[in-house]
Amino acid sequence: MVKIVFPSIIAKVTNGEREVIISASTINEALAQLSSRYGKSFEETIFDSSGKPKRFMNFYLNGRNIRFINNLSTSLKNTDVLTILPSIGGG
Repeated sequence: MVKIVFPSIIAKVTNGEREVIISASTINEALAQLSSRYGKSFEETIFDSSGKPKRFMNFYLNGRNIRFINNLSTSLKNTDVLTILPSIGGG
């Protein structure tokens, strides 16, 4: 089982859940399960109109940015923690 961690900004579309445990073998599979579980508002928060994660959405597997591993094809193990974290910007 993999733990998924959401910051408060994303918890607004996960029924207030900040952590969830799921069974998935890749990050793609995990995101598909989360989309099914939380529905359209989750999808609109995480994905762009083409179905790819929004450019400012970051995914960290055990503290490592998945862009430097195998991106969405990264394999998951039972002890993994995946954090979904949007970039913060401002001026």
